Amino acid sequence: MKIGKYSSIYALASQGIFSMIVFAAGGFCIGYFAIDSILWSVILAIIGLLLGLISFIYNMLYILKKEEEEKKKNDSVKGE
Repeated sequence: MKIGKYSSIYALASQGIFSMIVFAAGGFCIGYFAIDSILWSVILAIIGLLLGLISFIYNMLYILKKEEEEKKKNDSVKGE
């Protein structure tokens, strides 16, 4: 059971890091190629990084909530 828990933590961390990198790279590319400005590319890369961080935190809270619900459900079944 611990291996499953560690693998889900690893998957969540990998997904969070990957999403931050993709959003930051997307923001940088939009600023560099579409707007053609280094300043805007850096600003959009930072905004993309923050969006990736927000989505990572949202996913983490969602998974923690589902685990708590599953734990309560298992505790209520064991109590009967």
